[in-house]
Amino acid sequence: MKIDNLHVIKIGGSLTYSVKPLLNTLKSFSSRENRILVIPGGGMFAEVVRDLDRKIKLSNRASHRMALMAMDMTGIYFSDLSHIKTVDNLYDAKVTLLESNIAILLPSKVVLSTDELPHSWEVTSDSIALYIAKLLKLKRVIIATDVDGIYDRYPGGKLLNTIRAKSLRGFTSVDSYLSKLLMKYKMECIVVNGRYPDRVVNALRGKEDIYTKITVY
Repeated sequence: MKIDNLHVIKIGGSLTYSVKPLLNTLKSFSSRENRILVIPGGGMFAEVVRDLDRKIKLSNRASHRMALMAMDMTGIYFSDLSHIKTVDNLYDAKVTLLESNIAILLPSKVVLSTDELPHSWEVTSDSIALYIAKLLKLKRVIIATDVDGIYDRYPGGKLLNTIRAKSLRGFTSVDSYLSKLLMKYKMECIVVNGRYPDRVVNALRGKEDIYTKITVY
């Protein structure tokens, strides 16, 4: 089942307390011309897992599974705020997208069933969103977070309009494994501030705005 005009948007846990306007905007914007699959970040639920891991040293597999389930929990929270339907597999995602044009994916079942990603804190919801976009045969993912994009240095750096994946280094708002997957899958990524829903919509439309595009070439 092929879904045309599909966008994958990861909404970070950093937006937990300010996410409702973005979700409502995406819901209103979604249409047959712009179908949207939301991938939730782990947010505060993933931080609980990180804290447990720091204190009692979980196995890599356990922390990976628990962090994925944290993303599911954030997705349920997003759904409760927005009344956007949740799905837990790609078949149901496609059916829901054909019916409603927007859905929230609870990703743990998908990622655990394939088990292709490393069991590491280097892999967060950023890389997971890109992986899901690859499974859907897409070439782009949008990451909505609480900063305007990627900066040339932190703190006090300049916002970059474009950066190549292989040039990502140091502290950024995306996980360190993302650049490896971007180059492996030959995909691009847009990092945009989700506190400004209009910027996210412009990224969906391919219009210029305040955000950073991460490219392979």
